[in-house]
Amino acid sequence: MLGISGCDNPWGNTQIPEPVEERFVKMHPTAERVAWQLQNGNYLVDFEISTRERSAMFSADGSLLAYSEEIDEQYLPGASLDYLQHNFGDESIDEVHRVQQDQQTYYKVQINKDEAEALLLFDEKGSLLEEQNAVQTALISSPPNAANHTATALPKPEARWELPSDLREVSGIALLERDVIACVQDEDGIIFLYDLNKQTITRRVKFAEGGDYEGIALVNNTAYVLRSDGAIYEVSPLRDGEPKAILHESVLSKTHDAEGLGYDKANNRLLIAPKGYDESLGDYHGIYAFSLADKKMQKEPVIKVSVTQEKLLSAGKKQKNKYNVLQPSSLDFNGATGELYLMDSKNHLLLTINMQGEVQKLIHLDEEQLRQPEGFSFSDTGELYISSEGSKKEPGVILKFSKGLN
Repeated sequence: MLGISGCDNPWGNTQIPEPVEERFVKMHPTAERVAWQLQNGNYLVDFEISTRERSAMFSADGSLLAYSEEIDEQYLPGASLDYLQHNFGDESIDEVHRVQQDQQTYYKVQINKDEAEALLLFDEKGSLLEEQNAVQTALISSPPNAANHTATALPKPEARWELPSDLREVSGIALLERDVIACVQDEDGIIFLYDLNKQTITRRVKFAEGGDYEGIALVNNTAYVLRSDGAIYEVSPLRDGEPKAILHESVLSKTHDAEGLGYDKANNRLLIAPKGYDESLGDYHGIYAFSLADKKMQKEPVIKVSVTQEKLLSAGKKQKNKYNVLQPSSLDFNGATGELYLMDSKNHLLLTINMQGEVQKLIHLDEEQLRQPEGFSFSDTGELYISSEGSKKEPGVILKFSKGLN
C-alpha cells in the first residue's frame, strides 16, 4: 500500500486495490501530498509534483479514466486566451488545469470574479463549452455517467424580474404574500417590499444602520433579519404601522459567517446556516437554531451535515479545503413538501437535506441565469423564487420556478 498517513489524507483511510496502487506509483513515483477518495466505485487521487496540483481517476483494475494537471495560462489555446482577455480582462486567473478524459482534452480555468470564483471550461481548440456539458464531462471529480446520478433538475423559469438599483446586491428574500417579496441587501438596514406585479418597491422598512445583512425570514407580520455575525433583528409590524426593531445578539463567532435564515414552523424556531465552518465539528457543517419561544440562540448545531458525503464530494470542482464543498448562502422549507432546502452560491448548488443532515437531492444552478444566487423562498403551493445579485453593469434579478427539485 502507499504510505499515506491520516494527516496527509483528508478523505479517510481508503483501501487502494493493488492494480491501482501499482499503476499510480509507476506513473508518478515522486508524487507528494497524496490523498485518495473512493468515488462511485472508482479511485480519485489528488497529489502534487513540484508544487503543481494534479488529479487522476482510476477504475478498480488500474485503468486510467481521467487525468488533470495544473498548467500556466500561457499554455491555453489561443482562442480561449482571446475569450478571457475580452470578457475577463480585469479579473485575475486563479488556476488553470488541463483535463484529459473520455479521449478528449479540456481546459478548466478558475477566475476571481467580483470576490467570487468563476469556473470556465474550454475544449481543445479553445472554444467555450456549455456549462451543463462542462459539469458532466470535464471535471476530474465527475467521470462521465458516474457522479450525476444524484442530480435532478429545475423546470424552466416561469418569470424573471430585473430589480431596481437599490436591490442590485440583494442577499435574501422571503415571500410575504402572493405577489410581494420582502428583500434585504448587503449594506443597508432596510427591508424592501417588492411588488412583482407592479415591478417596483412599494415600501421601505428601516430597522438598523448600515451593516452586512444576509437573510430574512417571515413569521406572520414579523420579519427576522440575519446579520453576517449571527445577530438577528426582529422587526414588527412589517406590512402596516410603525415598525420597531429588537436586536437579538449572536452566540456564533464571526468566522461562522452566517448567511442563511429560514422559518421552521413545525419546531417554532428559525434555522441559521453559516457559510463558514467550525473546526471543532470535524467533518461536519453545522446548522443552528433560534427559538421563537424564548428568543434564544443555541450554541450547538441542531443539524450536522457531513462534508464527506459522496453526493457533495462528487457535486463539482475539487476544493482546496474539505469544508468548501458546502457553503450555504440561504435555506428555507418547501411548505408543499416539507423538505428543507439549502442553497450554496459559491458552488452554484441547490440541495435538500433531512434532519439527520443527509443530502437527498442536488442540482447545479445555471450560472448564466443566476450569476450569484444568494436568496430563495417558497410559496405555500411550492413555487420557488430565487434571487441573484447583479454586477456593476447588470441588475439583480428574481426568477420564478413552478416547483423545486423533482
